[in-house]
Amino acid sequence: MERHMDSVDHTLLRILTRDGRRSVSDLAADLGVSRATVQNRIARMVDRGTIARFTVELGPNEEEAVISAFCLLKLVANDTRPTVAALRKIDGTGDIHSLSGSFDMIVEISTHSLKKLDEILDDIRRVPDVAETVSSLRLAKVSR
Repeated sequence: MERHMDSVDHTLLRILTRDGRRSVSDLAADLGVSRATVQNRIARMVDRGTIARFTVELGPNEEEAVISAFCLLKLVANDTRPTVAALRKIDGTGDIHSLSGSFDMIVEISTHSLKKLDEILDDIRRVPDVAETVSSLRLAKVSR
């Protein structure tokens, strides 16, 4: 029988989303449970796919060296799967989100030069079902 997430699971997930490097001991103390309980809950969330991956967020010095952009896409097709598959193959593309409204998708882009950003945007425009794009550079991260 699959167990649903309770308030401890939700709190644990919220803490890990903000700081994935927190020690199991600190997490256990914050949640008022044992270390084993925290370890078991994290393992269960990974097994169920609730936690898909652990990742690294760049510090301020490294983040300034990265050029980040967002590219809005308007598509001509209703089936977005081929477009998503093509976008994932483009080096420098990150998260892809579907949208409601005037545009169908937004793609996050990260690279180390404006020349490479231009190449990535050209590659995105060449994806068959992409009808229109609008891109914007990320200047500063306001908050997390």
